[in-house]
Amino acid sequence: MFLMQKATDVTADQLTRAYAFPPSDRPVIRANMIASIDGAATADGKSGALGGPDDHRIFHLQRSLADVIVVGAQTAVNEGYHPPTVATDDTAARSARGQSRVPLLVLVSRSLTIPAEYTTLTDPAVVVATCTNAPAAARTRLVDAGATLLDCGDDDVDPRRLLDQLAERGLTRILCEGGPRFLAAVAAADLLDELALTVSPILTGGAAPRISHGAEPDGPNRMRLRHQLANDDGFQFQLWERAVPRPPASTD
Repeated sequence: MFLMQKATDVTADQLTRAYAFPPSDRPVIRANMIASIDGAATADGKSGALGGPDDHRIFHLQRSLADVIVVGAQTAVNEGYHPPTVATDDTAARSARGQSRVPLLVLVSRSLTIPAEYTTLTDPAVVVATCTNAPAAARTRLVDAGATLLDCGDDDVDPRRLLDQLAERGLTRILCEGGPRFLAAVAAADLLDELALTVSPILTGGAAPRISHGAEPDGPNRMRLRHQLANDDGFQFQLWERAVPRPPASTD
């Protein structure tokens, strides 16, 4: 065991290097989540209520580094997600990395119960990942509203098929922002490579979900801490990575 010492201030360049996606010949999936000190993923029903200025800074930094942002559609609607944007100062760096001007936003929905008036759906940088057996009437309603649908499974959204479709588009830096059920599905499929976790200095109580809630993996996904930062407000910013590399994809 050892004591965590308070370090010196972290510069913007150091923070960018700390959260850069690792070089890889395959897609890398990182989840970015926040939790209270008693394990709640939300306060008053929203994850944003747990955050603070430095958490928002790291949130937007990771988005600027990603090729694609994946989030459950219900989470996106509840949290008021808008089409992705990137600060002007980050566009040159994205271009140098061979990335598009803004990351693609993928909304995951098996049931397609997304309000047609949710205008984020119609942005060209937004697609909805769903399944072929989603209700036909809901498919028609969203397509008529201007949404772009991407089938990634038959009866449910298969995270592995979604990953394959993103890889075919050259999108390999994948940032998953939940919600808890979709993150659980990614972990259960043994696809999670990294977890960026903000620990908020709030005790919520109540019955809020954990950051991962739902499907269970065959065994625990052991991870190791790559770095931990903190600020004077009591927030901790952790980046975890797989302790054992993800096995190669099947060639069958």
